[in-house]
Amino acid sequence: MDTFSLKILELEREEKTLRVGIQVKGPYSVEVRSPKIALIFDNGEETRRIPIINQAYFPTDNAERFVIFAKYGYHMGHLFFQKPVNKKIKFYFELIYGENVIEHIPFTVSSDVKVDEDSQYNITFNEAQDEVTVELKEDIPQVKKKSVLKHLVQDFIGDIWGIVLVIFAILLIPVFLLESILAFIGCAEKAPKNRRKGILYFINHIRWRINMFSRKDFGITDLKKKFYHSMFDIASMTKIKKNRIVFISSRRTDLTGNFEFVHNMLKDKKELDLRFVLDDRSLKKMSYRNLARFSCYCATSKVILIDDYTPLLYQLPIREDTKIIQLWHACGAFKTFGYGRLGKQGSPQQSTVSHKNYDYAIVSSSEISKFYAEGFGISLEKAVATGVPRTDIFFDEKYKERVHKEFYEKYPSLKDKKIILFAPTFRGNGKLSGYYPVDKLNIAQLYEELGEEYAIIIKHHPFVSNRNVIPEEYADNIVDLSDDSELNDLLFVTDILITDYSSVVFEAALLNIPMLFYAFDLQRYMATRGFYYEYEQLVPGKIVETFQRLVKAIKNDDFEIEKQDAFRTRFFDDLDGKSTERTVALIEKALKE
Repeated sequence: MDTFSLKILELEREEKTLRVGIQVKGPYSVEVRSPKIALIFDNGEETRRIPIINQAYFPTDNAERFVIFAKYGYHMGHLFFQKPVNKKIKFYFELIYGENVIEHIPFTVSSDVKVDEDSQYNITFNEAQDEVTVELKEDIPQVKKKSVLKHLVQDFIGDIWGIVLVIFAILLIPVFLLESILAFIGCAEKAPKNRRKGILYFINHIRWRINMFSRKDFGITDLKKKFYHSMFDIASMTKIKKNRIVFISSRRTDLTGNFEFVHNMLKDKKELDLRFVLDDRSLKKMSYRNLARFSCYCATSKVILIDDYTPLLYQLPIREDTKIIQLWHACGAFKTFGYGRLGKQGSPQQSTVSHKNYDYAIVSSSEISKFYAEGFGISLEKAVATGVPRTDIFFDEKYKERVHKEFYEKYPSLKDKKIILFAPTFRGNGKLSGYYPVDKLNIAQLYEELGEEYAIIIKHHPFVSNRNVIPEEYADNIVDLSDDSELNDLLFVTDILITDYSSVVFEAALLNIPMLFYAFDLQRYMATRGFYYEYEQLVPGKIVETFQRLVKAIKNDDFEIEKQDAFRTRFFDDLDGKSTERTVALIEKALKE
């Protein structure tokens, strides 16, 4: 019987970094393009899963077995959030190769691996239990946490010194003005990225020099950052309100999505103090009122609920008795995200604090909880399979009937047509750079090819700023609802879904909607973003790479819909419409902790 094996080729500690290099072998499958290996670290209190980066993956000459070389350096101080380097940390290796998941890969140690006896660490190998132990010879003293009062005093003294520097910088303005003139004619150093013209060129140069001298950033963003940190420090001097729950979103401005369902179940509990900060603006554009509310509620709430990436939250020293629960908006586990993308362009650094301060994160199934824990940089125990609250509507027939009625009242020209929903994901690294190559799908041509029995709805990802151009003569049958409608509601009127790598496939599978995966850039997307599973084996529908094949599949009703049953059971533990109940039970548990 073929087996998987691992050999440790390199294991050494350089200052605070543990460098691990391995070789993995096993039975080769041509269908597996992106095998995944992770290290599971255990400090005795928490368990964290962190990927190791594949450097090479190839079959042997007879194509019967594969070889993987992987290597990565793990910063010991950032393995666990706000935890000191414990005296003993154990880790083992996990391999995902297609449908094969080996949680403890048996390993051997290369004779080339030499453990430095003079190091402050002992490294021991337990090949019988498939684990490695890294143990400190001496305790590292922990840094004591500053009191709020001490923190405020230090900030005040620092501000006074900052004012002194600013006064001296202002006195030097004539010198900076002279330098700006010299810089303009090429006789002195220019301010970086100073592309201003006219008098603004000189003002920008002077401001740059004042910032450099005073070590202060004179701008609205810096001022607001100082404001909300100070408000948090002041509010932290009061007691936490044990019954307060705050809903915070940087994604939406109203109670929709998971928030809506959770709120509807909590709102009648009179003993609870529910608060809200729903603001999708950046720090620079956010009002001082909302910044103050954000800071004060974060400092005084027992439970903080968020539904997406929330940058302001990660910069605050959240109090120990406060619990943060991430009600993440997506179902399932499709494309890799967060710390699961280590080594890829746009991935966070190990030292990044984003997401790591969650006490719980909800997921749709126990199988994928490890991927969410990995992506958020939290321990495996903190990803809880409650189900996703907003999916409860897919089990609500009355809601479905109401959505149908309201939709066709608003768009009567689409009634009695087969509706195709085009809902792809974005390309790029995030909100600021997100786009979709709209030239890859000519919407008007698609409509012409299919005929008048069809209508097309377009729903781009919120990160996508560019749009498909819809000729005026098609306006009654092709509608772009990217900015106007809830994606889940559109699924209730959808007959065929065209997508690519979007997580909408999970909700669509709950309604058994036929799907086509227009993956014209699959190879590139795999290389730059990656998936938790093998894409061709995962998706619950037919994959098409060209426009012609897309049209042909629709005309022939060729959707490979038989793949959906296995897909649903993999990514949803409970198909009962009670995800909100389980999520609320988790929130109530956090209130009592």
